[in-house]
Amino acid sequence: MSELRLKLPELRRERHLSQRQLAAVAGVRPDTISALERGKTTGIQFDTLARLCEVLDCQPGDLFEFELDNHQIPVLGGPDEDDIILRRLEQNTKLVDGPSFLAELMKRADQQAAATEAQE
Repeated sequence: MSELRLKLPELRRERHLSQRQLAAVAGVRPDTISALERGKTTGIQFDTLARLCEVLDCQPGDLFEFELDNHQIPVLGGPDEDDIILRRLEQNTKLVDGPSFLAELMKRADQQAAATEAQE
C-alpha cells in the first residue's frame, strides 16, 4: 500500500525550531506536533495544516511525501498476469491480499485433489 509521510520533522529542523517552539508559534498543543511527527495521528485538520504552513513558510504539498508501493496488481487476462502472480506466490510473506489468497486456494485445491485421488 502506498504511504503518505509527513515531512514535518525535517522542515522544523531546517527552520531551527523545537517542537515546543513550533507549537507555540503555530498556536497548537506541543503534543499535537509530537503526535504528528511520530505518525500517531490518522489525520490533520486544515486549520492546523494552514498554521504549520504559515509558520514554516511552505505550501501544504511541501509537508508531505508520497511513497508509491511497488506492488503490482495483475490485470485480469493481462499478458503479464501469470508472471506477476507467480512472482508474488514465490515471496515468503504472510500478507492476505489477492495473490496470497489465490495461493492458499491453490494449495487447498491441490490438497483436496490429492485426498480425492487417495480415496480412489
